[in-house]
Amino acid sequence: MRNIVVHDYFNIDAEEILNTCKEEIPTLAVTIEEMISDLKNNQS
Repeated sequence: MRNIVVHDYFNIDAEEILNTCKEEIPTLAVTIEEMISDLKNNQS
């Protein structure tokens, strides 16, 4: 997505960006939190 936003910005579908922010980022945040938790648990 970064490549499209940076290089093809005249063809950006704002609705698709909004959907990504609303649907995908929360899922990604949960995954990252789990990864951080796992890393902290493995360091102990």
